[in-house]
Amino acid sequence: MKKVLILIAGLLLWGACQQEEAGKSQNQHKMKAEQIHKDVQKPEHTKMTDAEVSAKVSENVRDQVQAEQAEDAEQIKQAIEIIKQTGDAIKLIQEGKIDEAEKLMAKIIGELEILIAKNPELALIPVDVSYETRDLVADIPTVYKLTEAAQEAMDEGYYQLARKILSDLASEIVIKTTNLPLATYPDAMKLAAKLLDEGKNEEALAVLVTALNTLVIIEQNIPLPVLRAEEYIKAAAVVMESDDPDKIEVAINLLENADYQLKLAEALGYGKRDKEYKELAEAIEALKKAIQEKRETKGMFDELKKKIEKFKIRLFFNKENA
Repeated sequence: MKKVLILIAGLLLWGACQQEEAGKSQNQHKMKAEQIHKDVQKPEHTKMTDAEVSAKVSENVRDQVQAEQAEDAEQIKQAIEIIKQTGDAIKLIQEGKIDEAEKLMAKIIGELEILIAKNPELALIPVDVSYETRDLVADIPTVYKLTEAAQEAMDEGYYQLARKILSDLASEIVIKTTNLPLATYPDAMKLAAKLLDEGKNEEALAVLVTALNTLVIIEQNIPLPVLRAEEYIKAAAVVMESDDPDKIEVAINLLENADYQLKLAEALGYGKRDKEYKELAEAIEALKKAIQEKRETKGMFDELKKKIEKFKIRLFFNKENA
């Protein structure tokens, strides 16, 4: 019996060692995969400056958001007015004008009921959009040095240092959309109206203030390198349709910049190990070869632009079926 127990213990110990070795091997493989582009250098610019690309990216993001909201323009207008009226109701209560506040509350509730009746499945209505840019100015080798430093800090228990390093590893536009929540806002308005009717003015005021402070804010983080890559690809397509005598060299340089930006996005962990990074890189290489061989490239450019647009929307605008 003792021998059997010793044997079992030995097998368990051996199994644990095997798992540990497998884990080490897996981690080493993972680190190797993550650093596949470690020595890639940023290409020179021959056509578009960083400032020009950044300006175009910002313009396109705003245009895309506005285009999406244009479909719901009337609903957005109504929601903004409801929020304004809520603020007006708060002011009336604070001034002791309870009768006027009650009339305004009835109006708000009526408008909400109409809005919900027209859009029974609508949960959120955007009422405000703000933009914030977080852009790490660093090349790919530097990004890998920072990720290694963060890993070492984690391994040694310096978690706050690791958090600080990782918080700086971002190159993105953050879109913050403030939404009117149709699931909860109408109930808050009805409760406030009921409290006013019962003479509980302070309680009604608190409900209205809370309602305004609990608007739903949704953040979308869109990687700048992916957006920049898209702009370089578009620019290369335009150049190839032009009469520029140096269009072959210029287009190839623009595509090299696009490829670099996609590798930078991958190094920063946006859509890590997504198969579409590989597909985009292969498509760019095929395009460069076709350009060098002076073959027709319009169809290839169109296909590449569709690929990167679909990639961007699926991953960063949260539209899986785009």
